[in-house]
Amino acid sequence: MNETLIFGGSFDPIHNGHVAMLHAAIDQIKPSRTLLIPVGNAWQKSRMPFAPSRHRVAMLKLALPNVTVDDREVSRGGATYSVDTMRELKRDFPKEQFVWLLGSDAFSALDTWEEPAQLAQMVKFAVVRRAGESIALPITPQQHEIVDCDPPGVSSTQIRLRLKGAAAERESAKELVPAAVYEYIQHHQLYL
Repeated sequence: MNETLIFGGSFDPIHNGHVAMLHAAIDQIKPSRTLLIPVGNAWQKSRMPFAPSRHRVAMLKLALPNVTVDDREVSRGGATYSVDTMRELKRDFPKEQFVWLLGSDAFSALDTWEEPAQLAQMVKFAVVRRAGESIALPITPQQHEIVDCDPPGVSSTQIRLRLKGAAAERESAKELVPAAVYEYIQHHQLYL
């Protein structure tokens, strides 16, 4: 049976930490297909993404040109729940097995997600663990796999703050995102 690796997030913007996590998971799991799924309206976040979805989708395609960007959540409208996305994917690809990639912080908070037990029945979780980190299991998923990776310590929030700063600070964001993404951000004057 084919495995599809799913990596969802706001990706606002995608950064080198996201890329490192995804490459580590692909190297370990060796999925037949990988889907990047940018969120539309993330119910857990108190704000909408800062960049419109068309820009976030474009940046994903630039950062990872060999990976499929699935825009079903940004096209759906309204609150975006991972469990609903998985139901759609299971309906669209009934013979696929799905592996959901997430960081240990998101995995530890899985019990706060919409219908976490149902989601856990539909996927195997691939949890990225930083060096020396332990992982708490918030629920008992049927299956999970640990992906050891020590991605750069960077966050999209940190990048957005740098891009709003003085010229030298904006320039320092260049090292945190793929080069094509930085050029796109500059060209479209995002996060200023």
